Amino acid sequence: MAFGAGGEVPGSSGSGDGTAPQTGAPSPTCGPSTQGTVSGPDATVATLPCIPGPERRPQPLIVVPRAGMANVRPIAFTSATPGLDDRAVEVRFWSGIEPCSVLDHVDVAYGTDTVTITLFEGSDPSAGMVACPDIAQQKQVSVPLDQDLAGRRIVDGAA
Repeated sequence: MAFGAGGEVPGSSGSGDGTAPQTGAPSPTCGPSTQGTVSGPDATVATLPCIPGPERRPQPLIVVPRAGMANVRPIAFTSATPGLDDRAVEVRFWSGIEPCSVLDHVDVAYGTDTVTITLFEGSDPSAGMVACPDIAQQKQVSVPLDQDLAGRRIVDGAA
């Protein structure tokens, strides 16, 4: 008796070429991730945001500073990419989820050879008492510059 499309036999690879069947699904480049996870209370849950199109890659969450956060502190960033016009920098950083981790403001200091960018983050006081899970999220902020970079090196003020 045959089952499935093309008369495949249960337990066969279905290709008829003697190759072993594939085990497990390929790991996604974005979307829900279940690879290497366990079930139960210690399970890991992850979702990678995607961009539409044939080449899907995880994308950072675009944020804008919101002044007035509580317990504001400097945080390090992972990358800073100058814009095409040399008057803005796209800064990527890892942070927690809102309302526990909110970008409050960005300071920019201009030196002779460097431009120092410092990100400041805090928690939203209007959220009240909330549980803050320890979940990392990549974020990105566009930092406008008052001066051209003009070949100056970008420095992380929190590092």
